[in-house]
Amino acid sequence: MTHPSLPSTPISAFLDRAALAPPQAHKALTLWPLVWPEGAEHSGPACVPLREALERGEVRIDEVSEQGSVPHVSLENRGEKSVLFLFGEEIVGAKQNRVANATFLVPPASTVVIDVSCVEAGRWGRRGSRGFHGSREVVSRELRSKMAQSVRESMTTCEGFKAAQGKVWEEIDSRLRGSQTSSQTTALLDYQESRASDLAEMDRAFSPVERQVGFVAVQGGEVVGLEAVGHSEFLAASFRTLLRSYTIDAVDAGLSNERKGQRWAGPEPFNAPEPFLATLREAPVSWAA
Repeated sequence: MTHPSLPSTPISAFLDRAALAPPQAHKALTLWPLVWPEGAEHSGPACVPLREALERGEVRIDEVSEQGSVPHVSLENRGEKSVLFLFGEEIVGAKQNRVANATFLVPPASTVVIDVSCVEAGRWGRRGSRGFHGSREVVSRELRSKMAQSVRESMTTCEGFKAAQGKVWEEIDSRLRGSQTSSQTTALLDYQESRASDLAEMDRAFSPVERQVGFVAVQGGEVVGLEAVGHSEFLAASFRTLLRSYTIDAVDAGLSNERKGQRWAGPEPFNAPEPFLATLREAPVSWAA
């Protein structure tokens, strides 16, 4: 439903067009797909996921110099389409593993410097090949939320997409200790791999639906996030990557309950996310310079 009295924003325009599909649920996590109406044309720029571009050899990511810089990497797009580097998406290799501090759309035939955070505090040296490769991982929704807050603060002071590196390391250290995972380099990837079997089970429970362009995520009876990409083909290609940001938190919540002697019987009752979407539609929007 449109609201002519309200100024249109990219968020409100997206929500005016998208519709909710029946939810998918497993254990603590429920996803409500957002879909384009039948027959609707695709919207958004023609782009490919970073992981796909890396696998094709169309993108090269490396340190910005031989010495390197922790909060920056260089991305060269050699392909014919723009490449989308998702917020929180992990790249592995070079001198230390990193994640993107925001979502970046990199045009074809261009080289840009990307703002990143380190997710491997105990390494600063190359292993094997010179550059980065994709890991199919996105950091947890909780960590992305903390990063987004510090990035927003940095944008208001014209410091770019800078995240609070110390808070990122604190979160990773907490997850490693909480999962009793040993990591020689305090790497987020080691923590994620310690949850591999539980995450694989969660992955099998969810799948993209026809014309899907996003989803609302609910955990423990509360909305914990919304993902929107505006292009069904891109969503299908990136679904597993985006899903991981939510399944990792759901798995941790379930394991925490088990340690307390509580068993998760199934998804908690939740009527529908329409009130959340209505509030989001009317939320104020700020623009980065």
